[in-house]
Amino acid sequence: MQINQTFPYMEYTTGSQPDNFQTFFMEWVTQLELYLHQLLHILQSPDQQDESKHKQLIRRVMSHHHEYFLAKARVSSRNVFLVLSPPWLSSYERTFLWLSGFKPGLALHVVNRCGVELSSDQTERMERLTVDTKDHESAIAERLARLEQQVLAPSMLAMARMGGREVNGMIHEADAAVERMAEHMEFLVGCADYLREKTVAKVVGILTTAQTVRFLAAMAQHQLRIRRWGQLREREIHGDANLS
Repeated sequence: MQINQTFPYMEYTTGSQPDNFQTFFMEWVTQLELYLHQLLHILQSPDQQDESKHKQLIRRVMSHHHEYFLAKARVSSRNVFLVLSPPWLSSYERTFLWLSGFKPGLALHVVNRCGVELSSDQTERMERLTVDTKDHESAIAERLARLEQQVLAPSMLAMARMGGREVNGMIHEADAAVERMAEHMEFLVGCADYLREKTVAKVVGILTTAQTVRFLAAMAQHQLRIRRWGQLREREIHGDANLS
């Protein structure tokens, strides 16, 4: 499968980088927690159903995630290696990353685990989406593997061993090679983010309003739970270090 060279996210990589993305991310997480509270309130109050308001909340949650992807794309355009190992995440959170975010197929696993009962038609559509998502994940992974092979090529390793010393103009070649690698990685991160958001949007398109509320709540719970565990582990590690 070929990766489409015109992924929509690539048009969002221009513009100014946030002065402090970590501050943005902390505020973004706080807002996600508020949205989770609202989603859970709906689930806990089945007798107070207002589908139009529920749809408005769903749109706000989806827009909230889109805002994060756009902000991250601006950072990626300046320094893609920063989003590949983001300092605004704990080391534990970073172990779950696939090209700077969750693996797109996670959304489909969450549907299966969050207690949503699907009709036969919905099940069939989910199965087709699962196959399509895996195919796109594989296409991105194959391209990433080829890029990694280029990085480990003898010529690249030789330039890396130069340690910044110019030998017959090779330092300029090394700089150019790093720039090309960054461009390729930025493209792959953009592809992955586009697939992440597209997959979630397609899941929402298959589910009913009530099912979507449960799904988005489960997605938020998953992300926030990993974040809490990561912060707890960081505190434990730093606590042990202070005692030693």
